[in-house]
Amino acid sequence: MTVEIRIADDNDAEEWDSIISKSPHSTIFHTWKWLQIAEKHTKSKLYPIIAMRKGVPVGVFPLFFQKRGPVRMVFSPPPNAVLFYLGPVLVGYDQLIQDKREKIYGEFQESIDNFINNDLKAQYISITFPPTFNDPRPFLWQGYTVELHYEYVVDLSRGWDFLYQSLEKGQRQNMSRARKRGITVELGGKEELEQILDLMDFRYAQQGKVITTSRKYLLEIYETYENIMKVFVAKVNQEIITGSVDFQYKDTHYSWIGTPKPKINISPSPNDLVIGESVRYACEHGFRYYVTMGAAGNKRLHSYYASKFDPSLKIHYAVKKAPFFTGLMETGYKKVIKPMSNLMRHTSL
Repeated sequence: MTVEIRIADDNDAEEWDSIISKSPHSTIFHTWKWLQIAEKHTKSKLYPIIAMRKGVPVGVFPLFFQKRGPVRMVFSPPPNAVLFYLGPVLVGYDQLIQDKREKIYGEFQESIDNFINNDLKAQYISITFPPTFNDPRPFLWQGYTVELHYEYVVDLSRGWDFLYQSLEKGQRQNMSRARKRGITVELGGKEELEQILDLMDFRYAQQGKVITTSRKYLLEIYETYENIMKVFVAKVNQEIITGSVDFQYKDTHYSWIGTPKPKINISPSPNDLVIGESVRYACEHGFRYYVTMGAAGNKRLHSYYASKFDPSLKIHYAVKKAPFFTGLMETGYKKVIKPMSNLMRHTSL
């Protein structure tokens, strides 16, 4: 094996973010500060792995370790952080010929697997790949199971006018009716974000649920990444009734969390107008793609507004490994923690 790994520390932060910024597979979740904040608020131990080959970085892989009772677990991303993916980022991966790509990637994965098994002694492993990294085979060959996840991606290069006209007539009429009823959509800041979180708490309480993601975590993320965060709020008579927390990274506008159902009974749904206005904003500010995170799940429980803008359906992968005696923990994770991340995106429904 020619790939060696080491655990990065704060002295490596600049190099880490340089690798992340240059990779077409990276996400904002991979950036050094986001990982540090996630570690702080998820009761996890972060192991930010840098893989080296002949003294040159070939990839990074953020791992989060947790121990619950006797069970040792590794996640990427960790639960309760509303991170829809994380996983490996390789350097120059797309520029390599397939044979070289598979060789380096295979050695990289084997080194990571050895660390997880021998150093962390993990009994449960859950990894969700970034959307554009589409080769889970080395994990499959090492005994992981592979799951498919889905995402709607709207091509904004067609322009707002085209996208608006692509909506069904009834959807366009609903947006017009919402405006005529005095609903406005505005950009806000930290205060508006907190009001959205209050509405989400209220909506969860109505459903007999509790948000497991730390509010302090969400506020610290906003304060750290304020320059790329966009808080859209819908108002009636200057009162915030719903809203969405988005962020922008590279050429993509991501609709991240929010859109709680308003406390008041109002029709048509102001959330349609919020999403529509955020799509318009992304178009007018030169972004190429629009993604509503967590909106294209394996089960079609709802008709998501983003799906009405004629998006492409993109696949990304998740891998996991768990012995039979962690079955109960796996069931609990699937039924409680993982759905909670999706609900953070769509508490309106």
